[in-house]
Amino acid sequence: MPHYPKPFFRARRGLWYVQVAGRQVNLGPDRDGAFRRYHELMGQSREAPPPTAGEAVLPVLDAFLDWCQKHRAPRTYDWYRDYLESFAKSLPRDLPVAKLRPIHVQQWADSHPGWTTGKRGAIVAVQRAFNWAAKMGLVATNPVRHVEKPRAGRRDVVVTPAEYAWILGRVQDEQFRDLLTVCWETGCRPQEVLSVAARHVDVEGGRWVFPPEEAKGKRAHRVVYLTDAALAITRRLMGRWPEGPLFRNTDGRPWHPYALNCRFARLRLAHGRQRLAELGLMPPKLRRLGAAQRRDPAAREAHERAVNERRAAVAELARRHGTRWCLYNFRHSFATRLLESGVDALTVSALLGHADGAMLAKVYSHLARNGDYLRNSLRSAEA
Repeated sequence: MPHYPKPFFRARRGLWYVQVAGRQVNLGPDRDGAFRRYHELMGQSREAPPPTAGEAVLPVLDAFLDWCQKHRAPRTYDWYRDYLESFAKSLPRDLPVAKLRPIHVQQWADSHPGWTTGKRGAIVAVQRAFNWAAKMGLVATNPVRHVEKPRAGRRDVVVTPAEYAWILGRVQDEQFRDLLTVCWETGCRPQEVLSVAARHVDVEGGRWVFPPEEAKGKRAHRVVYLTDAALAITRRLMGRWPEGPLFRNTDGRPWHPYALNCRFARLRLAHGRQRLAELGLMPPKLRRLGAAQRRDPAAREAHERAVNERRAAVAELARRHGTRWCLYNFRHSFATRLLESGVDALTVSALLGHADGAMLAKVYSHLARNGDYLRNSLRSAEA
């Protein structure tokens, strides 16, 4: 007796689908109508795919996300999901792949001016989904493979020791301070510090050890070597959290990238306000209302509006003059410090978890623009 695929409902799209010959066929939003269409399809030849007007874009994106959820790390799935769901909302609901054009991707990316560094990643996410669909036979070719991507930004932000001390001075809670300290001391990847658990810790060896299936690239063990300060923090957190991630926020929950972005955004504003005061660019404060003015509703409303406008102006100037830090800057700064202190490139690559020195030479080319570093290196070689 032949086996027939069963219809299934995607709540995210509000549509019924059935998988036929490797393709997800849209059966529509109405259940009764969907099952009538399903029985019509099952009555056709199983050898040839059912006649359709062309595979729609949304089921292809859904299929890629389903595959990602099963075969990639949760963090990777979340990254693709955020971009692809945003892209799907920008398209007509039943747009077929045959009518998808690079301009759809470009217009969607341009509609998000806030994606100063994320626009390239957004385009990559869409192209990756259709590259996968082409490999799986869901579509004939990738219709958006020729979208031009902006150049990748360089990791030139280096947290100096003075900036690091200033940042720690602004952090009031132990939880965020522990996270920053360990990243500064070890140069670990953000996803490593966010996922490390007690089972990864080799206390005697003073290190974290991630098995290949949990390491970047999934090919070899990833070892993060700990300084005394990092080991002390790790041991303290192991006693507090014997199961699950060691590094958690003040609510006892694992850190989320969005929460970290918010913390760094507040640090940027604080740093920007300090710079405004140092440069004499802080907008003047408003005079307080007198007793008669406070009794006047119109005067109070105008004053409140002026206060809010000044706050917005200060925040905008602070964002412009404050340094935009992120957790990855601490890894970048770790490598820069070690290279400038004379540690050889192969050792630094091993501590960072790179497979070879090629990444180090590519990413840390900013050292070639550091005249003092180059002169000192030359003098050391001559000595």
